[in-house]
Amino acid sequence: LTVTAAPLVVEARVVAVEADHAWVALQPHSPCGHCDPVHGCRSLSMARLFRPQAAPHRVDNPLAAQVGQRVEVALSAQGVLTSAVWVYLLPLSALLGGALLGTRWGDGIALVCALLGWGLALGVTRWWATHHAQSAAFQPCITRIFSDDDVTLRDSSPCQPTSPCSKN
Repeated sequence: LTVTAAPLVVEARVVAVEADHAWVALQPHSPCGHCDPVHGCRSLSMARLFRPQAAPHRVDNPLAAQVGQRVEVALSAQGVLTSAVWVYLLPLSALLGGALLGTRWGDGIALVCALLGWGLALGVTRWWATHHAQSAAFQPCITRIFSDDDVTLRDSSPCQPTSPCSKN
């Protein structure tokens, strides 16, 4: 599964720094109308996903952003889509497939097969998540540091569609 969409981006403020990572608090905003006057841009969608009241998030910090700086945080669109397939589509497919397989032998067996398929898929998903959680494609990262007057100070370029923080 390959997606060539641009990374999802959101503005944030750095609240703590540790080694190669920073802790950021997301700065949600209202739709500007340039992308889609009704739903806003992907930045707004990502900000809503994390909820503005949520605790700070740990992100890769390849630009060495410092506490208090406003930054742009990017997350690979391919990583989001791949995660959605593993977390939602695989368990749902296994649940339905197990139920369909078990209908030959009656409703009780269909229920048991559905639950077994779902449980097996959750186990596979958990295994996949633990083995791929640290992959750059699934890690948000700082791709830009903004100055107080919204002019970019530093920019990581180019931002790769598969991984905004690819380590070269």
